[in-house]
Amino acid sequence: MLGAGSAFVGFGLGGVLLAWCVLPLLSIVGKQAVRRRRCQRVVRASFVLFHDYMRLLGLVDFDPRALRNALVPEGPLVIVANHPTLVDVTAMIAAIGELCVVAKSAWFRNPLLGPLFHCCGHIDSGVRGEAEGVAMLNEGTLRLADGHRVLLFPEGTRSPAQGMHRFRSGAFHLATRTRAPVLPLLITAEPAGLKKHQPWYAIPREPIRLRLHLLPLLAADSFATPRELQIEVRRRVGEAWALHGGPAADAAQAPEPSTALSE
Repeated sequence: MLGAGSAFVGFGLGGVLLAWCVLPLLSIVGKQAVRRRRCQRVVRASFVLFHDYMRLLGLVDFDPRALRNALVPEGPLVIVANHPTLVDVTAMIAAIGELCVVAKSAWFRNPLLGPLFHCCGHIDSGVRGEAEGVAMLNEGTLRLADGHRVLLFPEGTRSPAQGMHRFRSGAFHLATRTRAPVLPLLITAEPAGLKKHQPWYAIPREPIRLRLHLLPLLAADSFATPRELQIEVRRRVGEAWALHGGPAADAAQAPEPSTALSE
């Protein structure tokens, strides 16, 4: 518990320092897209250190450098992933680099960390409603037009103890609207830990083996509708999850019918 406490306290203090001291200074000069990328690079470096520290303590076995040679395309890209643990976002930013993340509104209103989300150009998901979904789509379209990669978790929250929630449609509307390629990604974490409704200090005795599995890239413009793209991505992520130890029945689970765009 002490190790986990030191990791998350250090993470919080470092985040506040970045949000209020470092990133605002980096956001003074340059075009907006350039300022965002500058802030994202600094945040990435801090997240690499965070995961190095957790690996050193035997909390989470994840080396962000393992994906350095992976073929993650530069330029406009929609990345879609499942969301099993509390540290998925930090792991993906540490491993992949410059990302604009669709995140819950509470993070943007957070008085301590909110400036970090704004400086890095992350996107407010809003609540589950039409107006907020349209706002998210508009912001995502602007980020992709500026050449950013956008990360979305279509489950909308962390995964249940077993399996995945059904996928919402926002990521797929964004991809088909902008014709940006889609990179499906599977995150696995064994043994289970840092899941929703689990306290941050309830970490298994053995390290959580966190892994990112990149799946083949999809061309959004080859699908007639967002719904078709949603079904295909959910199928691929489900099959990959079954391959890595999840129940095979979950791979065939179709997305729920939904008109909500918000993630």
